Amino acid sequence: MNIKIKTQNVHLYYGDFHALKDISVGMYEKAVTALIGPSGCGKSTFLRLFNRMNDLIDNVKITGEITIDQKNIYQIKQSHIDNLRRNVGMVFQKPNPFPKTIFENVAYGLRVNGINQEKVISDQVELSLRQAALWEEVKDKLKKSAFELSGGQQQRLCIARALAVEPSILLMDEPASALDPISTAKIEELIFELKKDYTILIVTHNMQQAGRISDYTGFFLNGELIEFDETKTIFTNPKNNKTESYITGRFG
Repeated sequence: MNIKIKTQNVHLYYGDFHALKDISVGMYEKAVTALIGPSGCGKSTFLRLFNRMNDLIDNVKITGEITIDQKNIYQIKQSHIDNLRRNVGMVFQKPNPFPKTIFENVAYGLRVNGINQEKVISDQVELSLRQAALWEEVKDKLKKSAFELSGGQQQRLCIARALAVEPSILLMDEPASALDPISTAKIEELIFELKKDYTILIVTHNMQQAGRISDYTGFFLNGELIEFDETKTIFTNPKNNKTESYITGRFG
């Protein structure tokens, strides 16, 4: 398997606070990597490195090297960051559909990127909704408001919106934590399907979920990456005592 994303000696500071400490790791293409650890350990901050969302926060300083497909994404021009964010889709903890129709939520990124042929847009909207396992549920109500959908459907709509612009990487920050168990199961099935075509990084508090859906797992604690390995190894035979303590519920 190819390494898709790599960090080398990465440190991140919010002002004087040292949020990420000397993180070096490679994450594989077309695999699901779960990031686990207690609240405030740096996993969401780490996730936001890869679409440069941390740039939007005042007083952030980042050192080290972060590459996607062997290109340093912190050396690209400001004008090219939009291209980076097209390639690196993001799905947040709470569903955040736009106040638009179901159709226009998915079409939005295409229109912003200058695509205006309605047939092309229509085809891509259908494809993205199918990829997000939502098409059959919404195909007869594409002109209805996205807010009429259930929470689980809204989250799958947000995934479809991210997929519409054809990224190669999907970042998911606790995408199922606000959802009921049935919707959570649908999101997990979807992640399993999507990894055939996408590189997926998911932050989750739910260790059972990490065990079910991920190929690799990174355990974070106090801004450090304590251990990174295949998920089955992390959960059954971790090398670090801190990992074992967290996995077995002794803290966190």
